[in-house]
Amino acid sequence: MVGNEQRILVSELSGRQNIIGKIKEAGVELGDQTNERATAILDRVKKLENIGYTFEGADASVHLMILHASGAYCQPFRVLDYSAQVFDQNLDSASRYMFSRNKNGGKRGRSATARATIKVRTANMANQVDVNGSTPTYIDRLEVSDGSGPVDALASALLKALVPSNPYLNDVELVDYKVRILDPESATGAATRVMIEFREGEKTWTTVSVDRNVISASLNALIDGFEYALVEHAPYCMLCYADDMFSDEEQ
Repeated sequence: MVGNEQRILVSELSGRQNIIGKIKEAGVELGDQTNERATAILDRVKKLENIGYTFEGADASVHLMILHASGAYCQPFRVLDYSAQVFDQNLDSASRYMFSRNKNGGKRGRSATARATIKVRTANMANQVDVNGSTPTYIDRLEVSDGSGPVDALASALLKALVPSNPYLNDVELVDYKVRILDPESATGAATRVMIEFREGEKTWTTVSVDRNVISASLNALIDGFEYALVEHAPYCMLCYADDMFSDEEQ
């Protein structure tokens, strides 16, 4: 039909043919292993949706799952470790909100209340020279950033670590951030589902993650979003840039 575009939805109710359709859509060639890998991916989708994931609105996460299942995929970057701290003095949320905004609703420049530190290994696309005068195939970056909360600080620190090698990410925006409590009876220990929508120009994509630690769930969704941006939309190819980029050496 004119004006309509066929979309292949993936969920725990999907059949293997839906997964095969997504594999073809991703441009992954599995040959004789297609049916076997499709069954494995479908089993993983069912297990993840049983713990709270939903993939019907998170095509980017499905796409990355398929790439990782191909056996020949090399991540464009890897988060080696991270930490987030929160500090505050005014615990009255009502007055804090009022005093942090001006009469027009804009922010008054209130000081940050969180700080994140993140260490990322990424391909040395900028051909930076190390202290020995050589040009390594990958580079580790440790960055620190402040934010209005731990997730905001982590997003900022992650971008600071990735942008020097991947300037394309300067054009990527985070346009929506949703958190849903999956088992409210667990109170503060409840599992949370985080979905983040990204945009670059006219292109949008969404990622999903579930964890009982909302910060970990948020960071995983951020990582998937930036990874998808580099793999699918960056003007250069990040796949398999260096076979030994993520070896255990020098970690």
